[in-house]
Amino acid sequence: MNDSKLHEGTPEQVGMRSVRVDYLENRVKQWVEEGATPAAAMLVARKGVIVSHNAYGPLTPDEGAPRLEKDSLFPLASLTKPLTATCIMILVEDGKLDLFDPVNRFIPEFIGEEKAAVNLHHLLTHTSGLRPDDVREFVIKQEQEGVVVPEPEPTSHPNGHKYLYLGYGTPLWKPPGTEMRYLDYGYQLLGEIVRRVSGQSLQHFAAERIFAPLGMKDTFYTVPDAWFGRAVRREESLVGGKWFGTPAALRDPSASGGAYSTVMDMAIFGQMFLNGGRYGNTRILSPITVREMVKNQIPGVPATSNGIVFREGSWGYGWNVRSMKQDDSGCLRSARAYDHGGAGGVRLLIEPEYDLLWAYFPIVTDKLYTRNLFHNMVMSCIDE
Repeated sequence: MNDSKLHEGTPEQVGMRSVRVDYLENRVKQWVEEGATPAAAMLVARKGVIVSHNAYGPLTPDEGAPRLEKDSLFPLASLTKPLTATCIMILVEDGKLDLFDPVNRFIPEFIGEEKAAVNLHHLLTHTSGLRPDDVREFVIKQEQEGVVVPEPEPTSHPNGHKYLYLGYGTPLWKPPGTEMRYLDYGYQLLGEIVRRVSGQSLQHFAAERIFAPLGMKDTFYTVPDAWFGRAVRREESLVGGKWFGTPAALRDPSASGGAYSTVMDMAIFGQMFLNGGRYGNTRILSPITVREMVKNQIPGVPATSNGIVFREGSWGYGWNVRSMKQDDSGCLRSARAYDHGGAGGVRLLIEPEYDLLWAYFPIVTDKLYTRNLFHNMVMSCIDE
């Protein structure tokens, strides 16, 4: 492990083969040319050295659209969650939170049978006992019954405030801690806790404590209007096509899926984790906190995803932890790898075993699923 900043270099400097890196880049370019993905940005780094940083395809589906640039803004979707989790852990280090504090200590409106047992650890690991469909149905029912939502505070976004408020009373499906069920609403609750405890909006807290110190100048929960022209937009028929890249989405600071960023900025964020919480002379988290975030925090807890049951969910605080499970990031991952993806295609993966990371932001279509193939090719570049 080192604490260096990312910098350009050759593959051979860090035990990788140029011929395989060239193959990787050509393969991604080929996917774009063949329409497997309309556009893709990528960055691969090992031991702090960037060995590949490229972008292929157009910025939008419009005729005559400008080409995708390396600093184009992608919707992170659920890759936002590690950012929000990091905000929570900063407040833990500040002595303002403990992960086993009940949620209703900070959000008294979070009410219902057995919900006093739901804590921050449960929200971070998707083991709160709430299910996404139950939350959605409860919110719709509240709207139909004409429940009056109080005015949001100045640090709260109206959309997020309304959904949170209407969902607070959703009944539990199972006791907390007994099964993992991926839940966006849980991370929206975490973002609300950051807001209430810090006294700042989530985007301001993250900018002050993470983005600005790391030099992540192109990462936003709320994208400034001046940056709108740099945002990726996709065909409406594709995942997120009717939402991602719209002015409403660019201005919606959802804690579970609202951030926008570049492959470079997210690689910086990943390198900070790979360095044990430090990036150059800047420390964001202690190495102890990083170790806790990237290890399996729910051993023995099963998970259900898309109707498939996994014996163990293997999840950390904000991160998908490889452990012994297979998922959609390649069959050559080490047992210590951790990552997170987002709807529409983006993913950041970190391999502490090999001091390596990659940020791969394709636009997903139904023609070819490329993230697992991408990782296997990255791993094939390693020569030592």
